[in-house]
Amino acid sequence: NSIVLKKIFFLYEREEIMERKSFLVTELLCLFLGLLGAHRFYNGYIGLGILQLLTLGGCGIWSLIDFVMISLDKYKDANGQELMEYNQCIGYGLILLSAVVTILCIIF
Repeated sequence: NSIVLKKIFFLYEREEIMERKSFLVTELLCLFLGLLGAHRFYNGYIGLGILQLLTLGGCGIWSLIDFVMISLDKYKDANGQELMEYNQCIGYGLILLSAVVTILCIIF
């Protein structure tokens, strides 16, 4: 009887893990298509995705805030779950890379 319960619990945990959204996919969607709200649609925020699409990411400010929140692992999907496979090095690295590219674009 306890074996059956363990199997059911394992399947439930496995299903829950499969539903979690990927950190890297969310980060890249926000970086390249953030103005269109693609990362919001991917994470189940359909209403906010449409709003972000119509406002072009709040003129870029909303997308920038989302990008930083995702990079710092402060962003959750529509089900309230944390993003799967968060990598602090990638998150901080993308923030740094974005800052350098922005500064270079301003200078040149």
